[in-house]
Amino acid sequence: MGVRNRSSVRTEIRDGRKILIVDFRFTDKDGRPRRYRRDASVQTAAGARAEAERLKRMAASRGTLDADPLAPTLAAFVEGDFTKLVMVRFKPSTRHGYEQLLDMRKRLDAIGAADARVVEADALSRKAKPRYSLVCLRTVLRSAVELGALATMPRLPRLPAKSEKLPAAPPLVVVVQTIAAADGWLRVAIALAALAGLRCGEVRALEVRDVDLDAKHLIVRRAFSADEVCDPKGRDERAVPVTPLLASVLAEACEGKGPRARLASDARGEALREAAIGGAWRRLQGQLGIEPAWRFHQLRHFFGSTCLRGGGNVEVVRRLLGHKDLASTTRYVHATERDVVAAVAALPRAGQ
Repeated sequence: MGVRNRSSVRTEIRDGRKILIVDFRFTDKDGRPRRYRRDASVQTAAGARAEAERLKRMAASRGTLDADPLAPTLAAFVEGDFTKLVMVRFKPSTRHGYEQLLDMRKRLDAIGAADARVVEADALSRKAKPRYSLVCLRTVLRSAVELGALATMPRLPRLPAKSEKLPAAPPLVVVVQTIAAADGWLRVAIALAALAGLRCGEVRALEVRDVDLDAKHLIVRRAFSADEVCDPKGRDERAVPVTPLLASVLAEACEGKGPRARLASDARGEALREAAIGGAWRRLQGQLGIEPAWRFHQLRHFFGSTCLRGGGNVEVVRRLLGHKDLASTTRYVHATERDVVAAVAALPRAGQ
């Protein structure tokens, strides 16, 4: 049995989960009693109450909860209020996912499960993960409800489950081999990712003034998101100690450059594109006969895993990687065969 309160929101337990339901009665434009009952679009107490109040006002003023016949198309809403009021909080690289929805010229009040399947199929055709595209669609629709452009959240298929596969990290021999074989900006980029744990966007944005070889640390202050410079992911600056090997690479990279010059830049001193770093990294592995080939981001996994395996406190490693929560950091703990054997060896032996 659900629990009703004066806000016209009640709770119901389904499969052990508490569900918030907007439930109230109103009189329609023809004077007939009606009842509105539907799961709240936003499953928080504040969000459900706000939705209930908005719907009750609409029912009282219009005598109906049918969608506004002038409801905008999804593309028009994204280009308008969503961009001005919601997307300003997003990083440039995040905005790209929402731009994929601009081809959807269907009205907001006509979007349903079939359209979600179209978005999913489009993502798969681009070899992208469909979950991200579907999250973008849901965010737009929820924002449309909150901003009054859509009466209620449509019923959409469940999101695909998150992948539980842990990302792998290259072994030490690959890191040492590639740093020794690379030169120029590629050597700098590999060293910053593997020995300081920088993301590709952070590597691209690091400047000479961010490196203090006397204090033996570097500071991550900014990052490229797509082709725009912004705060690093997590929005907090962080200091990372510099090892002797990394110090030698950075000293060479800083030589003859001004304080605002980028450590990893092309021959004209301009910022590198992410595709350029990834392509050069793949070609180097091919030249060295490294199989399987590793993605550039996996060098950051090497940094996190090596720090933890070396006895680093998980909270310290979280800060070094710039993660907001420990759940992200634990994905960087990669168990090797040697780790497994060592763990089991610690168990009591027969006769002890």
